Amino acid sequence: MSAVFHEMRLRLSPVIVAVALLAMSAAASRADFPPLALKPISLTQLIAPVCITNAADGSGRLFVCEQLGQIRIIKDGMLLPAAFLDLSSKLVPKAPTTYPFPLSSSYDERGLLSIAFHPNFNKQDVNNQPLPGYGKFYVFYSAPSPNPAPTSDPNPVNCRTMISEFKVSALNPNIADANSECVILSFDKPQSNHNGGQLQFGPDGFLYISIGDGGGQHDNQNGHTGGSGNTSPGPGGVLGNAQDKTRLFGKILRIDPLGTNGPGGQYGIPASNPFVGAGGGVREEIFAFGLRNPWRFSFDDGSGGSGRLFEGDVGQDKVEEVNIIVSGGNYGWRVMEGTFIHDGTAPNGGTPLINPIAQYAHIGVNIGSPALTQIGSAVTGGYVYRGSAISGLSGKYIFADWSQSVASASGTLLGLEEVPANSNNWVLSKPIVAVGNPTTTRISALGRDEQGELYLATKVVAGTQLDSNSNPTGGIYKIVAAQVSTTTLAPSKDNSIYSDFSSNSNAVGSLYAGTNATGSPRRALMAFDIAGHLPSGTIITSGSLSLHLSQTASGTNTNMTIYPLSQDWGEGTSQQIGSTGGKGVAATVGDATWTARLYDPVSPTLWTNAGGTFGSTPSANTTVGTTSAYY
Repeated sequence: MSAVFHEMRLRLSPVIVAVALLAMSAAASRADFPPLALKPISLTQLIAPVCITNAADGSGRLFVCEQLGQIRIIKDGMLLPAAFLDLSSKLVPKAPTTYPFPLSSSYDERGLLSIAFHPNFNKQDVNNQPLPGYGKFYVFYSAPSPNPAPTSDPNPVNCRTMISEFKVSALNPNIADANSECVILSFDKPQSNHNGGQLQFGPDGFLYISIGDGGGQHDNQNGHTGGSGNTSPGPGGVLGNAQDKTRLFGKILRIDPLGTNGPGGQYGIPASNPFVGAGGGVREEIFAFGLRNPWRFSFDDGSGGSGRLFEGDVGQDKVEEVNIIVSGGNYGWRVMEGTFIHDGTAPNGGTPLINPIAQYAHIGVNIGSPALTQIGSAVTGGYVYRGSAISGLSGKYIFADWSQSVASASGTLLGLEEVPANSNNWVLSKPIVAVGNPTTTRISALGRDEQGELYLATKVVAGTQLDSNSNPTGGIYKIVAAQVSTTTLAPSKDNSIYSDFSSNSNAVGSLYAGTNATGSPRRALMAFDIAGHLPSGTIITSGSLSLHLSQTASGTNTNMTIYPLSQDWGEGTSQQIGSTGGKGVAATVGDATWTARLYDPVSPTLWTNAGGTFGSTPSANTTVGTTSAYY
């Protein structure tokens, strides 16, 4: 600061700019993403929603999987009272039960996990005859195994993964035929967690299935190739399920559900699958491998899309990652976690490892140089936006983190942008703060409607049950464009205080800033009544302060810096009689001075720090010139 002071009068005053308003709420978004909002579609009506999809049949319906076994329909913005299909009796049962591994109410990864409709679900040929796949859909769920074995067993069995085909009712399109189940693929898995669980048809018409590494931790316990024991982390240097191509665990599978050349004749294996004919017990259903828990994946298959397959792979202890899956690709687990070595002595499955396109660290984990951004605990894969309702969002990948920890409900909406386009160089945007962002919920899945618009599935509780008041906590939100507006606020307080005259102040609208001729600091204090002028729940996206320079004491430019004050102060009207600038006069009751705030002659309240208590990090700064102008 030079030896000069400026008199600044607030003409336009500090301005809160670009306030996003929707349903009496508002929020912020990074500059590279348009302002977004979350529009509630269904709140406190669903129990643990984990999947949102559509049938691409022109009905506009959304189908939502509840983890406890029901598939629900949202039609015209309303949740229909009757379930489309109820599979609760087929799932791993809740206690009390004779099954040794009942569904946990506190936290569980098993249950009904996904639904996918055949591309010909509503299609007929030119003669109005149904095409193959007409009326058929597929579900992924966790069933009790007929041969359960404890985790202490060298070959434990916790549950059975089921991929089944069903048909819609011939009488009611909103009801499925519960008796039409045809199991097309099933197998036992060793532990309850890491189920994967996503079903989705690709642009090629084949069904893609994500399967976790079998569960436990580190992919090297009982039931994992080379692993032994039931303690963590287990032995090093073992292959693990994800790298073992003779096992389905830790993979993305690709099958033809209407084919018959697969094991048992219940499904087909596309001839173009990368390991067809490999021999040696290699499973020909495998499309990609080396994945830990590919909870959610999607294709960029909307209008203008690239057709690429995006997958969110849930990490072990440190790193969450997003991958672009290619045929035959090896994504590194259990050798790597993200781009970091997890067990460098483990075999790599015989093929080069593919790095993720993006990764971030768990809360409290310092890793990488420069260090990865710490965001959450479990990635929730999403979608590349190809809708038309949100300008500026097309081509950006929207995904989420489930929660910052298992103990807290604190999900985070995230985004990736390819810069430049088609470069495979992806930039992480964190967080994408949207109007109504349910940061006090867990984000379990994203979904997409027939128009390519995106949705979030959320819940408050960690488990699959109701809350403590026996109410469901699941929610469905639609991601929409925020309604952005701008408002201008005049200051509610504007004071100047001086160290050279520490008992003096000025509070008549002229803000004296800088230093005096001897270098003694002078400060201007400003306050704004945001709560009194913006709707409840508003979050500020950006703001600017506009000050008018009306008087200078020298011809020297001055650096001006704004700091956020953390203590309130009193505002009086003291000013030296007859002065138009001056140093002010001794403080009276209600004035702020260098040495006192909220001044009271009976029991004075002192500043914590002389001259005001404020943050050490500046909010903004600029150079103020020597001519009358707005800065």
